[in-house]
Amino acid sequence: MSERLAGKVALVTGGGNGVGKAVALSLAEHGASVVVNDLGTTEQAEGGSRGAADLTVDEISRAGGKAVASYDSIATPEGVANAVKIAIDTFGPVDIVVACAGALFPGDLSATDETWHRFIDLFLSQKFFLARATVPGMAERGWGRFITVTSEGARGTLGNPIFAAAMGGVISLTKAIANDYKAHGVTANSFNPAAATRLYHATIASWEHKHAAGEITDEMWEAIKVGPGPASYVAPMVTWLTTDAAAQTTGQVFTIGGGNVARWSSYEEDKTIYRGDHRTTPEWTLDELDQVVPNGLGGLA
Repeated sequence: MSERLAGKVALVTGGGNGVGKAVALSLAEHGASVVVNDLGTTEQAEGGSRGAADLTVDEISRAGGKAVASYDSIATPEGVANAVKIAIDTFGPVDIVVACAGALFPGDLSATDETWHRFIDLFLSQKFFLARATVPGMAERGWGRFITVTSEGARGTLGNPIFAAAMGGVISLTKAIANDYKAHGVTANSFNPAAATRLYHATIASWEHKHAAGEITDEMWEAIKVGPGPASYVAPMVTWLTTDAAAQTTGQVFTIGGGNVARWSSYEEDKTIYRGDHRTTPEWTLDELDQVVPNGLGGLA
């Protein structure tokens, strides 16, 4: 064990399996006291069990670390409040949050209102509830790390519009927290995990179906079959983001997996068409835009 996170209290959601578990183990290995939150559902968010969280806690304890379980649903503000209370009552105020919890939902445009709200609550509202319950306290104490899981789906490349909306929202939420609290010793970052977790394996059949239907390329299907590395390869970079060494790293999005760490580009204006300001020139006409948009902005196809 190292002591780089000694005295810090971490809350990890989805800590009973996959990336969440790997992160919880890594934080504990480096000295943090960890609240392992996991509702213990299936990949499709059905049922519930204490077993997943308990196994991670047991593993940390056997290795000489400090951990306690939370079985709360962090898709609700009440569940988040109770998980934070467990942390405070057991170890003290929360210094580190890593929000990993997720599940598989169908999220196309035929989804019901109920599915929409359930999806958004688990993937996006979770992060807001966690931030509201922990980040102001971090700022008052002058130190904190808030880390959220996003996905390649934020780019819209995986279809599933509800998932894309939630994951894009996570990035924007996290960047705004980073901006608001950067002067208070609190950092906020997001990561897209590339790992062969149970959720990854549960999607293989659907990707095979998409390949057979011609919806994804042979190249993409071959890459999916090969698969990413284990979840343990994601944990070191996430842990590094919680250390003092990462004090200046905030508002960033990373893809982490299989030995690779890649930083995403930021939202920014990259090309402009200009005809003067509103005081000296008339509005664009559609005929003018027919010409200048493809030529001046490009890459719109």
